[in-house]
Amino acid sequence: MDRDDDKSQELANKVDTLVGKLGVATDARNIPVLTDLVEAPQWTPAPPSDSVPPPAVDFLQSLSEADIDQLSHEIFQRVAQRMDGELAASLETRLGEQFQSQLHATISHVLADMKQSIANEIGDAVNAALADRLRKK
Repeated sequence: MDRDDDKSQELANKVDTLVGKLGVATDARNIPVLTDLVEAPQWTPAPPSDSVPPPAVDFLQSLSEADIDQLSHEIFQRVAQRMDGELAASLETRLGEQFQSQLHATISHVLADMKQSIANEIGDAVNAALADRLRKK
């Protein structure tokens, strides 16, 4: 018997024990499995009632062109203000992340260049000092 059969048998024993604790007869149990098909209940949506329009439609139909233009402008301003606030925070965060990464890269590059320049200057100074000392002898 291989390992998968052992695990299957162990699982079957656990199911039998659980079913036994529930007081269900093992021969008459009706335990659904994932492959069982279940009939869905029949449902049909209610037909739309065209006789009574929603209150929002009545309200919008009662507005004049000028009122609709003003309402549209107010809605646009509110959406723009909300977007500006959210976009500003998001933009600030993203720019901060980009600037920070660029600044770190720039500082690392400049430090590497400076270290090389300083090392070259020290080497030149040491060589000049040695040359002066050798000339004095």
